[in-house]
Amino acid sequence: MRSVLSVKGSPYEQGYTHGSELKEMIGRNLQCVSEKLKESRCDLQKYEDFIRQNLDMMKKSEPSLVEEMKGIADGAGLPFEEIVKLNIPAYFMTQYFNQECSMILARKNATADGCTYVVKNRDMKTWIEQCVLQRTYPDGRKMTEVTGAGTVTYPAGGINDSGLCVTTTGVWSEELPPDMKQAGSSQIFLNIHLVLDHCKNVEEAVSYVKQSNRLNGLNVLLADADSACVIEMTAKDAHVEYDDGSGLLFRTNHYCSESFSRFNPTMEVYPSTYKRSERIEELLKEQYGKIRFQDLLRIMSDHKYGINGICRHPQGDVCSRTVSCCLFVLEDRETWTALGNPCEQLPSVRI
Repeated sequence: MRSVLSVKGSPYEQGYTHGSELKEMIGRNLQCVSEKLKESRCDLQKYEDFIRQNLDMMKKSEPSLVEEMKGIADGAGLPFEEIVKLNIPAYFMTQYFNQECSMILARKNATADGCTYVVKNRDMKTWIEQCVLQRTYPDGRKMTEVTGAGTVTYPAGGINDSGLCVTTTGVWSEELPPDMKQAGSSQIFLNIHLVLDHCKNVEEAVSYVKQSNRLNGLNVLLADADSACVIEMTAKDAHVEYDDGSGLLFRTNHYCSESFSRFNPTMEVYPSTYKRSERIEELLKEQYGKIRFQDLLRIMSDHKYGINGICRHPQGDVCSRTVSCCLFVLEDRETWTALGNPCEQLPSVRI
């Protein structure tokens, strides 16, 4: 089964190729979502109402996304309504589907070659199969995204031909519940596909992110040839931390700024985010000034702290696992991807 796919043309044409080439993967993802929704015992009528409102908003604000979803449905031979359910991921807001993730930026003084690297492990509590989309639009623009098969919303990370790289990690807090009444006017999360589509550099992206309407917060990592930052977001506010010259930025699934840290869960409630952050900082310090491509892949394959490690594997009752690892080399416009745990897809052996 192909998992790296070149798609060209209009949004519908790109979607049709996506759907026809990855229809088996898409079918498995839909089945997984259906099963987990049943387990969640959510009010299905309210769920359907939420999706309808959010789709209506998307039709008005970003019709190209809807056209691409129609293309996926037609290409895969599936009902449009099913593809919509996969692309409006209210299921991410159930206890089963919280995305977790770890992300790192290393550049300039921090790296051996001065290049800019952005790497992310996408961790989920169920297996949503991932793919790589290499996009070419009619006007010549190009971008590469790592995303769930069958989706055009909420990719794990991406880079466009202007040299803007974007990725995210989720932030979950009982202190910041989503306002479900805003389903008809807000994205569930910031959709970084739209950031890559509308922005050419960090400055434009920061402005876009701040003005976005969303139901949930995120940590957003942005990088271009000249600048890099992390934006910590709630549904209403944003705090921007630029690279201070160290060349390092990283986040897991909690806030680090004084502005929002009061919303964080405790170590006892959510040890994984703190353990992963602690380990990433430790490993980056060990290699500071000489960080290479393979060092970042080795960090993302690290298993210290077990189920709370950076490379996640299901253990016992804890079902979180790493579903993809993507590494972007900004200067070369290259994307390297492990679809699954990096320790298994990109193993390293030393003499």
